[in-house]
Amino acid sequence: MNTFKKTSAIFTAIFSLILIAGINLSVAQSGNVMDVINESDDHTILSELLEATELDNVIAQQGPFTVVAPNDEAFEALGPQLEELRQDPEQAQNVVIGHLFQGEVPANEAEPALNIEITDGDIPATNGLVHVTDTVIMN
Repeated sequence: MNTFKKTSAIFTAIFSLILIAGINLSVAQSGNVMDVINESDDHTILSELLEATELDNVIAQQGPFTVVAPNDEAFEALGPQLEELRQDPEQAQNVVIGHLFQGEVPANEAEPALNIEITDGDIPATNGLVHVTDTVIMN
C-alpha cells in the first residue's frame, strides 16, 4: 500500500471514528474553516466537493484543522477530471483529504511541504487556518 493510500485510510478512519462517537456534526461554530470556505465566492467547487464527501461536517468541528483551499479556477483547470471527481465520491474524497490537515499548519510550512504556491495564507478561523491556492493537489 503506498503512502497516499495509507494516509487516506488513516484520515478516513479518524473521520469515521468521529462520526461513530456520536459527535453532533450538524452544529458548526460561527467562523470555522468551513464557514470561511463557504463565504468565499472563489471556492464554490471545493465547498461542493466537501459537502458531497460529507467532510464539510468533519472540518466544521472543533479541530484545529488546516485547509489548503484550491480556488474554482484551479478545479476548472482540471478539465474532464473535475467531472470525474463530481461523479466518483471515493475519488473526490481522496482528493479533498489531500487538502485537509489536523492541527494548524502555517502557510510558510505548508507551501514547501506540498510544493505549491499559497496565494493567500493563514486566514484564521475559530477552528484552524485556511490557505488559498490556485493548485489542486492530485495524488
